[in-house]
This record gives sequence, C-alpha cells and structure tokens, in this order.
Amino acid sequence: MSVSFEDLPPHDETTVLRERVERLRSSLDWAREAIPTPIRDELHAAVDRCDERLHLGIDWTVVALAGGTGSGKSTLFNAITGVDFAVPGVARPTTSDVSAAVWGPERADALLDWLGVARDRRLRRFDAMGTMPDPALAGLVLLDLPDHDSVNPHNREVVDRIVPQVDLLLWVVDPQKYADNAIHEGYLRQTSVTGQPSLMVLNHVDRLTTEEGWEVARDLQRLLALDGMHSVPVMPVSARTGQGVDVLRAELEGAVQARSVAADAVAADLVAAGRTLERALARDAEPVLPDVSELVAALAAAAGVDARAEAAAAVVAGRSSSVPSQEPMRLEVVDRERLDWIDAASEGLPVQWRIVIGEAVAPADELTAAVDEALAAVTWPEARHASFGRRRSGASAMEKEMLRLGREAVHAAIEPGIVRPTQLIHQAYRNLDELTVIARASAPEGAGEPVEPDVEPETVVPEVVEVEDEPLPADIWAPVHQDRHERHDRHLHDG
Repeated sequence: MSVSFEDLPPHDETTVLRERVERLRSSLDWAREAIPTPIRDELHAAVDRCDERLHLGIDWTVVALAGGTGSGKSTLFNAITGVDFAVPGVARPTTSDVSAAVWGPERADALLDWLGVARDRRLRRFDAMGTMPDPALAGLVLLDLPDHDSVNPHNREVVDRIVPQVDLLLWVVDPQKYADNAIHEGYLRQTSVTGQPSLMVLNHVDRLTTEEGWEVARDLQRLLALDGMHSVPVMPVSARTGQGVDVLRAELEGAVQARSVAADAVAADLVAAGRTLERALARDAEPVLPDVSELVAALAAAAGVDARAEAAAAVVAGRSSSVPSQEPMRLEVVDRERLDWIDAASEGLPVQWRIVIGEAVAPADELTAAVDEALAAVTWPEARHASFGRRRSGASAMEKEMLRLGREAVHAAIEPGIVRPTQLIHQAYRNLDELTVIARASAPEGAGEPVEPDVEPETVVPEVVEVEDEPLPADIWAPVHQDRHERHDRHLHDG
C-alpha cells in the first residue's frame, strides 16, 4: 500500500474530494492501531458515506425537510412540489415514512435506494399529473423526514441516519416550538460544528401579526447565533397560504443550479471527520524523518566498515599488510540505534503513534541479519601497496571507496525495513492531519463552543437596541424578497 503526497494539477471539485477521501481511507488503514476504536469506526463510517455519495454523483442535490411535530413539514413538502403526495390505498402516510420528490426527467433510484426511501414513497415530479415542467429544479431530490421529536424512537433513528447523508437541510420550525431544546441541542449545534449546509424555515407565520412575526424571527436568529449558526438565514413561510414558498423555491433553484451543494455536503462531512480526528492527533505536530545518513553511518561504523576502510587505506599507504575480515553485526547496537530512530521519528506525536512506528519498523534481529547479508555481498576493492608518490592519494581514494560501498550496502539493507515504513506512517499522519487543518480553517468563529449561561446583559443589550432602531418593513416577507437575487448570486459564486 502506498500513500501519495505528490503535487497534483488542479482538478474539478469532485476529483479533489475523491482523492481526499481515498487518502483518508489509505491513511486509516496504515494508522488503524494509532486511533482509538470509537474514533476509527466513526471515521470509517464518514469515509464510506462520502465515497458512496461521490460514487452516486453530485448532479443530484438532496434536500431534506427536518423538524418536529406540528412544524408543518408535510404541508410544506406538498406546497413546494405542487402535488398532494398520497400513496394508493393509504389514507395518510405515517410519520415514520420518508417521502421523496424528484425533479427532472432522469430517475434517482440508486440515490434513493442509498437513502433508504421506500419505492412507494417516491414521487417523480416530472410524471405528476396536472403540473407544469419545472426545469429550474431539475436535479432536486426533496425529502420529507419523520418528526425528530416523535415518541416513536424509530423515527429519531431514521432522522439521525438520513441527516448526515443529505446535501442541504431545511430545518422547519413553528412559532410555538422554535426554541425547543430538542432541535437546538439535538441537531442545530451539531450542524454548526459540521458545517452542513442549512436553511431555517419559520413556518405558520400566517398565524402571527407582522410585529409578532418579526419578534419570533429575530429571536430565532439570536438562538441560531448561540448555536453557532451565524450565517444561516431565517425564512418566514406559510405553507398553508403559500406566502414565502416562492422565495423558498427560489433558494432551492439557486442551490440546484449552482451544482455545488452536494460537493459542499461531502466536504462538510470530511470537515466533521477532521474534528473527530483531532482527538487522536497532536495539534500542530509535524513528524520529521530522522537523518538517514546519520543512522547509516552509525550502523556502518558498528559493523566495522570504517575500520576496514582505514585498514585498507593503511595497506595502500604501506603502513599495514592486511585488511581485517568482516565481523558480524552486534544485535545490541542495532537495537539501540533502532530505538533512537523511533524516538526521533515520533517526537511530538501522541504516544500511540510511537507504538505504531515501532511496530511498523522491522525488529532488531531482522535488521541485523539484513545488514550482515548486505555487507557480505559487497565486492570490496583489493588493497595493494602503492608506489611512493601515490601512497597518500591512493590511500585517501581507497578509504573513500570502502566507506561508500559499505554505507550504500547498509542503506540498502535498512531502507525497506526502517526508512520506508516510517515514511508511510508519517505520510498517513499528515494526510489525517490535513483534515484537522481543514476543519479548523472551516470552523466559523465560536462554532461548537459552549455557550456561557451567565452572559452579561451589557454584551447583549447594545446589539438588540441597534437592531430595534432600524426601520422595519410593514411586511415580514419584504426583506426576504429583497435579498432573493443576492442569495442567488451567492449560490452561483460559491459554485
């Protein structure tokens, strides 16, 4: 197995993500013993999920409506699709079912199979009777998830399974339960940590006055900021009357046409994997390969190469008449040099990584035998007395040649057993650390940090007063419509 660190030319985003996933998978294989089992299992699950999603392609954009009981997800689902989704023979779909609507002439069966959507819960919007074609949404897969706060634990399991698999989450809340801990503690704070693309939909605003609608929307935005979701917009909608649904559909059009949301979701999954990995890596550690030439020189000297070179030079210079035979390498010397190498190679890394390097490097007895065998196979030059005028230069050349041959033999002997495994473990560590660096760079300020319950009032009041001093439109949907084109531009720019 080989882990590549070659500089690659620019690729499309899918290729870059595939290469990153493959590097992560290879590195996990090399470093499996250095990572605690729970973290390793979580990382393998993320890798498999990303791999499967990329294999299915990112031409489809999977959007899920997620929310609690009474939030009106199914009504909103029907309002977006323009069709009352019903299953033949079923008066009302159960809250345990996941429904899916697919836009465009192509089928998304492989993707829906992967998501676990039952065949009878799939609506091809292209085939729906009485509806007009909607090419702007071609490629959209819209899911209606069960209630996350249902008393049925199966429903929560379905939500927990699907949420990490989708590309864009539409969190649907209502004015009565928008501050419920079940969604903030259970999902939104975690979503802020992973960076999964999200929108917040405030449904049922037709039940509120304009002033009440503004008050709820701003309070929801405040709670999202506390969750770490600083840039997630709140979109007021009434699925019953249709108000705001056109704006929400425009957001979906922008996401689908940008063709980047699926890639963003995979990237977010990798970022989440990087944050998980931080528990198994040392922050800002940079493993360094010890000086190979220094190790080779030490082992060659211990094997008698230096002594033989000096003796051969003495013969050429006329100071001696013979060169000693090659002595066997001493095991204790190799063991000491091996341990010094492992210590230097694992400096700054978590202790478990030292164990992994130690297990990857060949044992001392194998290294000793390899060095002895390599030196025994060397064809040494014959040392003869030189003429008086060439003794000094001949002796120097003989010593250098003997040292070169001996050290090259030692290097060839230890390279596969000690140098190459260490390089591969270091490369695996860097590949894994690459994700932690990306995760830290991708984290919004304050994301995932615990919220202090005793915030000083002075730190909050100025912000609230500043917002209240701004003139507010009479219609709660006015600013949403005003920002519609800006959000479209942002989608296109991100794509």
